[in-house]
Amino acid sequence: MSILSKFGSLTVAVGVGWFALVATVEPTLSGVSISITGDVYAQNCIRDPEEDEKRRIEVMKLTTADKLGDIQEIIDTENNPQAGIEELDRMIARGTRRYNGNELANIYKMLAYAYFLLDDMPNTIIYNEKILEHCDDIRIGMLSTTMFTLSQLYYAEERFSEALATIEDWLLIAGDPGPNPYYFVATIYYQQGDYDRAIEYVELAIDMATERGLLPIKKSWYGMLRFLYFEKENFPKVIEILEIMVKEYPERSSWIQLAGMYGEQGFEKKQLYAMESANVLGFFDRESDYLQYQGVLMNADVAIRSAWYLQEGFDKEIVEDSYRTLNALGQSYQASLEDDEAIEQFEKATEFAPDGRIFKRLAQLYLGKERFEKCTERAEEAIERGGIDRIWDLKILEGMCEYNRERLTRALEIFQDARREARDARAASAERSARDWIRYIENERNRLRQLAAADAT
Repeated sequence: MSILSKFGSLTVAVGVGWFALVATVEPTLSGVSISITGDVYAQNCIRDPEEDEKRRIEVMKLTTADKLGDIQEIIDTENNPQAGIEELDRMIARGTRRYNGNELANIYKMLAYAYFLLDDMPNTIIYNEKILEHCDDIRIGMLSTTMFTLSQLYYAEERFSEALATIEDWLLIAGDPGPNPYYFVATIYYQQGDYDRAIEYVELAIDMATERGLLPIKKSWYGMLRFLYFEKENFPKVIEILEIMVKEYPERSSWIQLAGMYGEQGFEKKQLYAMESANVLGFFDRESDYLQYQGVLMNADVAIRSAWYLQEGFDKEIVEDSYRTLNALGQSYQASLEDDEAIEQFEKATEFAPDGRIFKRLAQLYLGKERFEKCTERAEEAIERGGIDRIWDLKILEGMCEYNRERLTRALEIFQDARREARDARAASAERSARDWIRYIENERNRLRQLAAADAT
């Protein structure tokens, strides 16, 4: 079992690309440094892979190999890593001088493996670092694996600076790593909050994968790039990435996010097309999808379609009855001049109403439908519930309903009250409207008195 196998998404292929020639490293007086914990500096571990075959490596003695084989059986076959560790500790306790560097490195490798199986990350790291103390005594393949494993272990322990230093030095000795390690470097920069460098490495990974025909590009790579550009508030790049994602990975989240970004950037038509595409593809599975689509269609002046699609959400039982949803459906019908349907939805919404606004809207509709008694009823309830801006306008509306019910005295009182409130608020237009109604009703009352007097004679 490979120690890397437990890391899932952190595991990447081993190798070296051209970028290793320009990888960021820290120069020192004695060469290139690799940052390892404690006092271990493996600057001499960096070497040319092509010259490694010329390096003389001491072979493992047969007795050591047999002992390590037996311990491997204890760890894996008997599933007893702790017993394996005890045996390995006894080997070291007999004295490290009896082993050459290659043998010690393999003992430490097995210790690291056993501790890893026990989820003991500190000791797993320590023994991987000890392998690097003998980097001159091992082949570059083992060196490469150890360095790469360490970078992932540091990452898992949130030791991001050490993970970055190790993986960048690993790039100098790996063969042809492909794009995956560069994405791993990007995740480290992301964890450190260096979004500019993270973007650089994600784009490098994507470009490299594209050039090598490793398609499709992993969705998570574009997902990270989208997030990074969003955090940088580079919204044109966010849209560009989302446009790629809806083609490569036609999923609900990408279409909905693309529609949202189009809307935020003022591309209303593109927003509408994106929402229509998401709906046609069957991605509407949340209440918010239907509400967003309703809003987009309302802004596009196709109110009746906004009502149809939101009603579809209710019919599918994806959209539930609430003040927000019923009010939105009512507004769509009202904007479509479908007043009866609008009234029906607004009346349902009154069950959830937090204030008087929905009752004011109903009063307006009832006035237009010449249902004056209902108009008065809803206007009074709106006033009682509160939460109404420009209360004088609501009272003018109520006064109109009362006038049409031929309740002139009550209408006059309401208009007089509305005029006082409009005057106090310096709402000149409303004050004039209330005053005109007062004069009209007073004239009407005088006319009716004169008619009554004439009839009496």
